[in-house]
Amino acid sequence: MNDRTKAKLVAYLGENLGLTAALAPFADTGNLPLILRDNYEINECTVLGKKFLALVARDREITPAAIEKHAEWINQRTGFRSIFVFSALAAYNRKRLIERRIPFVMPGSQMYLPDLAIDLREHIKRSRQSVSRLSPACQVLVLAYLLRRINEKTELTATSLAQRFGYTKMTMSRALDELRTLLLAERSDEGKYGKFRFVLSGQELWSKVRQYLRTPVKKRIYLDEWHRGMEFQAGESALAQKTMLGHPKRAVWAITSREWKQIQESPEMRIIPEASKGMARAEFEIWHYDPRLLAEKPCVDPLSLVLSFDREPTDERLSLAIDELTRSFPWSTD
Repeated sequence: MNDRTKAKLVAYLGENLGLTAALAPFADTGNLPLILRDNYEINECTVLGKKFLALVARDREITPAAIEKHAEWINQRTGFRSIFVFSALAAYNRKRLIERRIPFVMPGSQMYLPDLAIDLREHIKRSRQSVSRLSPACQVLVLAYLLRRINEKTELTATSLAQRFGYTKMTMSRALDELRTLLLAERSDEGKYGKFRFVLSGQELWSKVRQYLRTPVKKRIYLDEWHRGMEFQAGESALAQKTMLGHPKRAVWAITSREWKQIQESPEMRIIPEASKGMARAEFEIWHYDPRLLAEKPCVDPLSLVLSFDREPTDERLSLAIDELTRSFPWSTD
């Protein structure tokens, strides 16, 4: 199986089922009959802990009856079940393969995997039970929709979202799968590109997803002074910009882990222990995701800003300011 076909097969399974497939050359290919080696490129494929043989049909016509015999022979002699992979397949032959319950995949077009159906249902069930917090990429996607940076007209596919937000296609595929698992989004197009749509919006979406959203802050660093070039105010600094809250004694900025690594190289930088943070003149919030994905200078986005504080701040000033900011959320003006 050439690298391009492998990549298309892995991506197709990932985008449509949220599954990670592992492919490796089949060690005993030399012991298979010549007719199999001539008609297919053969790899071992692992999906959901199950091993199959992925047989990629070469550029020749093979009848469903012959494919069925090949699958039976492989199963009887090797113990492996087969998944047949085609670059193209006539509609009537697809129908005949389904009637014979022969697993096949046409990357980017169609799949029929009856042997994985039960395992897939269990996989989805386990995933649904295990989602207690959205992944950073998934949270960015939800917040971008709530902030109206993306909308119903935006093409919500793993490929387009990966290009927009700078994540890998697999990461965005998993993010879409998280949303579907939590019944926050559904697949709206069964075609080649796997388009999705949110089923909720505005206040309704925020209320339902709130329990799964995490603070964007991974770590807080306190310094004796802030460094030039900081772009996005966060914490109390941003809250003071957006509400009637008074400006804090120390400036707060949101940065990425990569930016923090670069800042640490400065010989003039002096970190202040958390126990003495009252003496700090600056505070860095290291975020789980890049604040610039959602921010508008000079502050981080308002939704992430609210999430960066404790659920119920004990400081009444902060509570009042957060309430004021919440009333300005995009859906509040509808």
